[in-house]
Amino acid sequence: MGKPFVPPKFEVPEPVKTTDFILRKLTTKDVEQDYEAVMSSKESLRQIFAKDDDWPADDMTIESNYEDLEYHEREFNERKSFAYTMRDVDDSRCIGCVYIYPWFRNGADAVIYYWVIDSEKAKGLDKKVGSFLRDGINKVWPIENPVYPGRDITWEAWEVFKEKNPQKSD
Repeated sequence: MGKPFVPPKFEVPEPVKTTDFILRKLTTKDVEQDYEAVMSSKESLRQIFAKDDDWPADDMTIESNYEDLEYHEREFNERKSFAYTMRDVDDSRCIGCVYIYPWFRNGADAVIYYWVIDSEKAKGLDKKVGSFLRDGINKVWPIENPVYPGRDITWEAWEVFKEKNPQKSD
């Protein structure tokens, strides 16, 4: 059995409420609003997980989105990775997501991705979320060296980093 991402006694923050947004576990119950948010900002999302990524595809279906959410919900419940839906302050709509994945390699112990819909990014929410995460991860989570690919490290530097830091064995 491999090393757990977070210690068994760590209380995963959920929900997390701020003055600008709410974060709560992403579940299949969120499928319709998540799908709407994803598809409303699909071009800009293609820079979130990799440079010029193909996710989400123009023809992505709500059914395939449901399958993605099933996976995220299961991983969260099993404490293997943590995907949060980002909600507006009155919890009426999805405005983005946050993903916290383990990274068992030298030089990092977590990879963090996040996105906000284009209309909220235009209002500066992307920067607020980034600041909140960097501060909150350091204060609350048992993560010492998070990496924010495509944000704090360029995609090119991230690829080099991955090559130079192969997976550690437990």
